[in-house]
Amino acid sequence: MDKLKLAISTCPNDTFIFGALIRKDIDFPFEIELTMEDIHLCNNMALKEEQDIVKVSFGVFPLIKDNYKILKCGGALGFGCGPLVLSKKYKTMEELKHKKIAVPGENTTAFMVLKRFYPECTENIEVMRFDKIMPSLKNEEVDGGLVIHEGRFTFNQYNLTKVTDLGVEWESNYNLPIPLGFIAIHKKYIHLADMINNTITKSIEYAYNNKEKALSFCKKYAQDMDDNVIDSHIALYVNEYSKDLSPTIKAISVLVDADKSVFV
Repeated sequence: MDKLKLAISTCPNDTFIFGALIRKDIDFPFEIELTMEDIHLCNNMALKEEQDIVKVSFGVFPLIKDNYKILKCGGALGFGCGPLVLSKKYKTMEELKHKKIAVPGENTTAFMVLKRFYPECTENIEVMRFDKIMPSLKNEEVDGGLVIHEGRFTFNQYNLTKVTDLGVEWESNYNLPIPLGFIAIHKKYIHLADMINNTITKSIEYAYNNKEKALSFCKKYAQDMDDNVIDSHIALYVNEYSKDLSPTIKAISVLVDADKSVFV
């Protein structure tokens, strides 16, 4: 039996979407060699062509588009789910200009949007794992932090201030959902795209039909997230676009140079 290399993040939306496939609760004619990593490392694996199918940020798409296509299923895009800029000491983006900002990766969508709206806040950055940013802010090791994933729900626990919601700024400027991440498939496996899209759809449907089992799997990888945060995370990031990104091409094209030919 052939083997496919699959890399996803440990975030609840990815483990919820892919859990049934990973656990073999649904049929899939390939063995999976699974890697679960931080999104920044997933982006780097795609840059090096180390994975056949990999969850990546839309921010990295311009750098991998010659080698990967965008699967229609499994991505993250929506309203009310954009990255936040947080700080312990500062309350405005003006105050954060030229300050030290922690970011979850230079090729993340979050950093791309920050650079678009606030370029003066991207001159002195420190790249770190997304889950290290809020502790670093709390300890005043950095002045500001660009926060993604469950940070939207938990930043109050660190006594941090929400300086701005980049998702709200995106929606105000473009009246479009913000593209966050997608499942990239290597060009050598494009002929399998329809089958893989269908399998991801079945995996999502299985998760919703067997939610207790799906959530139990998510909790294995969700670090210290409580149940309410996991539920909120999934409700926000797994939405109608997770089964079909193609209607959102306008939003994607505003962020990166893309047309419908990028989808498979």
